[in-house]
Amino acid sequence: MTKDLSIIYPHNQRLMAGRAHDVMIMKTCHALAVLGHNIKIITGKPAKDKNIFDYYGLEPVPSLEIIQVPMFRGSLFSWHAIFNFFCLLKLISIKNEGNYVIYLREMKLARFLLKFKGILGIPFVVEVHDLKIKQFYDSCPERNRTEDYVFRKADGIIVLLCAFGNILKETYKISNTPVVKVPLAAEKVPFSYNPSGRKIIGYIGQLYPMQGIEILIEAITYLPDARLSIIGGCKEDINRLTGFAADKKVGDRVSFHGFVPPNEVAEKAKEADVMVICALNRGKRRYSAHTKLYEYMAIGKPVVAVDMPSIREEVVDGKDALLVRPEDPKGLADAIERVLNNQRLAGSLAAEAYKSADEFTWEKRAMKLSDVFQKVWSDFQKK
Repeated sequence: MTKDLSIIYPHNQRLMAGRAHDVMIMKTCHALAVLGHNIKIITGKPAKDKNIFDYYGLEPVPSLEIIQVPMFRGSLFSWHAIFNFFCLLKLISIKNEGNYVIYLREMKLARFLLKFKGILGIPFVVEVHDLKIKQFYDSCPERNRTEDYVFRKADGIIVLLCAFGNILKETYKISNTPVVKVPLAAEKVPFSYNPSGRKIIGYIGQLYPMQGIEILIEAITYLPDARLSIIGGCKEDINRLTGFAADKKVGDRVSFHGFVPPNEVAEKAKEADVMVICALNRGKRRYSAHTKLYEYMAIGKPVVAVDMPSIREEVVDGKDALLVRPEDPKGLADAIERVLNNQRLAGSLAAEAYKSADEFTWEKRAMKLSDVFQKVWSDFQKK
């Protein structure tokens, strides 16, 4: 690793805001710092008045610095120009202090900062989690102008799945800029799969419609002696799904825990006998990474998931997960029942999933990112 290489991560949203991507950003940057890089996260004032490392369950690392600049983000109105301006000023002020690479994921912020790439003299690596294109969303154009600009100007592009990366390269005709897969990760906990005997089905993650929680709740109607434990989701989605569960007459068997601090999720999920991914097989969901898949494997739970490209790329059906036809409540229920009623199968799936999680640790993610940063920096110096 290039010892004097430093990474700047501009983040135009507040940390400790209870969002899944905040956890990913902090843990990725922390792992890079542990690996030996100097990391500067440029962001606004955190959403909570707590120790940021404690909140994310991380040990403090001297080489990970949080730099606060003015930011205006309200519940009804946000003005990104304030953060963009002060972020740019901070970048200009530190650009000569070391050998930097700018690494970020917000597309509009990337577009703004890339306009000053000549002044900054710093290479850009953009991590892409979504594409605002018609193939993913019916209301979007074939190609997005902001994305097109960013991909033409960036020095490196990170994707989470090859299936997603192939669509990106084909849509935007990318041939010269490296597009590299670096999967998501999760923190492994000591393996101890012990079925509770209470037939508890677990789910971790957001609850917006494309996550398919209605499919999972409907599956519960075919499993009269099972319970569903749901971790995550905002109040609006929980209220919607509480009503849906009541309409299906399973409300007394569905527990909504809401947001759980990142460092408490694994403990909260210990009671579950099987974990489920039930996303709808449509648009972006078919090709985008599912954070919960890596979390499920890392806590050593048997996994039942819908069969689509984004899932099949990371697991093997019958080995470290059971894959089922998407948007099929009865088929989902049948697969869950197989796991709940067959301890040998459940134990094998859990053990294999836990073993597979070795490929998706934060350390391995940081090492792969480090390789990308080094290549981008080296190529940038030759231009």
